[in-house]
Amino acid sequence: MSFAVVLYATHTNWRVRAVNMEKERDEKSKKLTELENQKNNMETALKLENTLQVNSVIALTERVRQLTQDCEEAKDKVTELRADLAAQTAAVQASHETAEGLRKRLDGQSEALLVSQNEWMDMSTQLSKKIDEAHSLAIQVTTYQSVASQLAKDYADAIEVLRKHGLSSDPALYTKMPPAGIRGMVTEVRPRGIIEISIGSDSGLVKGHQLDVIRDRDGRSSYVGKIEITETAPDRAVASVLPAFRRGVVQRDDEVIYIEVNELTAH
Repeated sequence: MSFAVVLYATHTNWRVRAVNMEKERDEKSKKLTELENQKNNMETALKLENTLQVNSVIALTERVRQLTQDCEEAKDKVTELRADLAAQTAAVQASHETAEGLRKRLDGQSEALLVSQNEWMDMSTQLSKKIDEAHSLAIQVTTYQSVASQLAKDYADAIEVLRKHGLSSDPALYTKMPPAGIRGMVTEVRPRGIIEISIGSDSGLVKGHQLDVIRDRDGRSSYVGKIEITETAPDRAVASVLPAFRRGVVQRDDEVIYIEVNELTAH
C-alpha cells in the first residue's frame, strides 16, 4: 500500500507538470504568432519605406540632373553676357573718345562768341523778368482799383442801410454784437458758472460776444440769463454766466440766442 501511495503521488505530480507545460507551450506559441505578425508588419513597412526611399532617390537624381543642366545653361548665358558686356564696354569707350574729341573741338571755339552769347542770354532773361513784373503790376493795379471801387460801393450801401434803419455808422458800436439770428443749445454745465454751447466760430462767434439764455418748458419761455463767450472752436464755444443778468440756473438743453435791443437806435 505504501508503494501504491508513493506511485499515485508521483503520477499526480507528472500530470500537473504536463498540464502546466502544455499551457506554457500554448502561450509561447501565441507569443511566437504575435512576433511573426510583428515581423511581417515590419517587413511590409520596410518594403514600403524602401520603395519610398527609392522613389525619392530617383526624384532627387532627376532634380540633380535638371539642376546640373540648368547650371550649364546658366554658365553659357553668363559667358554670352560677359561677351556682350565686353563689346558694350568697347563701344562706350569708343563713344567716350569721340565725345572727348568733340569737347576739345567745342573748347577750341571762339571765346568771344561764348561771352556774347552769355551776355545776350542774361539780357534776355532780365528783359523777360521786367516784362513779367510790369504785367504783374498792371494786373495788381487793376485788381486794387476794382476792389477799391467795390469796397467804396459796399461802404456807401452799408451807410445807406444803417441810415434808413436809424442806426449809427460808427463801427465800434458793432464789435461785440453776435451775428443776427444766431441760435444754439447749452451742451454742458461746469462749476463756477462755466458752460459749453453747441455753436462756435463757424457760426460767427468770437471771444467777448454776449448771448442770452432762455428756457422753453411746456410751451412757456423764460429768461434765464446772459453769457459771455470766453473761448471758441469751429463747432462749439465756452462761455461764462454773467451774474448781473442771472434770472435762474443755466441748465443743459437751455436755448442760446441773441436778443437784439434798441441800444444802437439811441446812438
